[in-house]
Amino acid sequence: MSWSFLTRLLEEINNHSTFVGKIWLTVLIVFRIVLTAVGGESIYYDEQSKFVCNTQQPGCENVCYDAFAPLSHVRFWIFQIIMVATPSVLYLGFAMHRIARMPESSRRRAPAARRARMPVVRRGAGRDYEEAEDDNEEDPMIFEEIEVEKEKSPEGGEKHDGRRRIKQDGLMRAYVLHLLCRSLLETAFLFGQYLLYRFEVSPSYVCSRSPCPHTVDCFVSRPTEKTIFLL
Repeated sequence: MSWSFLTRLLEEINNHSTFVGKIWLTVLIVFRIVLTAVGGESIYYDEQSKFVCNTQQPGCENVCYDAFAPLSHVRFWIFQIIMVATPSVLYLGFAMHRIARMPESSRRRAPAARRARMPVVRRGAGRDYEEAEDDNEEDPMIFEEIEVEKEKSPEGGEKHDGRRRIKQDGLMRAYVLHLLCRSLLETAFLFGQYLLYRFEVSPSYVCSRSPCPHTVDCFVSRPTEKTIFLL
């Protein structure tokens, strides 16, 4: 993927998003992708190798770790990022397709406030008179009035946060639909994370699955650090 495509993608997201949507994009990139890539790798790189149980039975530790964490935290968060970002990507693709199919005149049409204004020259006769050199007759002075039309911008035009662009391109329904889908996915993943991990990583785990010969105690590495990162 080239950087030009990524730049264009972010530009289109900026043009077809509200202020809240731009904040969500920043949170997605900074607090999720970056933290998951940087913090998750350093904290969870030994999540299975340091999961130790007080038994020598082959296969017992693997079975107990699978019961302790059916899905790795980092993989769960990566899957969450992909699924939550999917509605936005689909909306952006629909928006770009919709704009590409618009007539060329509509795409290049600019608001009247942004068009360059040419000076208006008016010729008129003033009340002052000057004396002619030859016949001593007084002729009216002809002067030019140059007026520059001021650009008229709609009131509050600079304060809109993308909603006007969305309405002009006829994308309001698609934008609202993608917001609803994204909100539902966020809620579903929060509920799923609570069911899988709760809000705390316990320092020990009691396992009695086969092939463990008896109930064994397993211990998790850095549980406090993982609990903070989980929250």
